[in-house]
Amino acid sequence: MTTSILTPLYHAQRHLPALVECVMAQTDADWQWVVVIDDDGDYALPDDPRICAVHAGLGSGPNRARNVGLVHCRGDVIVALDGDDWMAPTRIEKLAPLARRYGVAGDSEVTVNGDTGALERVVFEPADGLRHLSPQQYLDLNATIHLAFDRRVITRWPETVALAGDTVFNLDAIERAGGLVIHPHRLFHYRTHVDSHCHQHGSIDKAERGYLEILRLIDAGVVARDPALGRHATELFTAKRATNRAYGEYCQRHGATSFDAYLEIIR
Repeated sequence: MTTSILTPLYHAQRHLPALVECVMAQTDADWQWVVVIDDDGDYALPDDPRICAVHAGLGSGPNRARNVGLVHCRGDVIVALDGDDWMAPTRIEKLAPLARRYGVAGDSEVTVNGDTGALERVVFEPADGLRHLSPQQYLDLNATIHLAFDRRVITRWPETVALAGDTVFNLDAIERAGGLVIHPHRLFHYRTHVDSHCHQHGSIDKAERGYLEILRLIDAGVVARDPALGRHATELFTAKRATNRAYGEYCQRHGATSFDAYLEIIR
């Protein structure tokens, strides 16, 4: 059984050596790596028959790029890996069997500042055994986490969502699977950078559009189809939208600052 690793690349040349290294180091060698190039850059990928490079266009966005790549994935498990993130050599070995058994699996990943190496956020402390989370418990994490999926529980990434599309995709898959399981080990680093989308000009407007579209999808029953889950998701994303708007007002009054810095200020 094969695991397909799906990676969209957009101006990610400087991250490519570390990215290639962590994929090629996987202890479970039965993988396929689908690399979706979303710019006109030159990406020198290894000459390996397990690697499939396709083009999405020029700046079509991560959700559309992932959907373009998904067509080329032949694995029964799909693992999303962004161009600037890192996974441990044993991640596929440990998560793929869990995804096949439970539908969706993650690990005790951490958020790391990709420019300084500083630890920024710990979602789960290492534990002795598996954690089982419901769809509502996933939402309550209020954190970006990266998962492995049994292909039977996924559809497509929502291309109409400008920001937080991965949260919508994850929630849909978790609801279809009836929950997710978290491996106790730290197998993934989600890396933030000063040039990431959340720090770029226009990110506040993009987040506003994204949250409005997510609320529309919930109201239409496209995601969070269970009524109780839908109400909970509506409350959560309404609160996120309010925080984003307050962040925009703060930046207008006091000058631009990162969203994380703003959250520290208001705590």
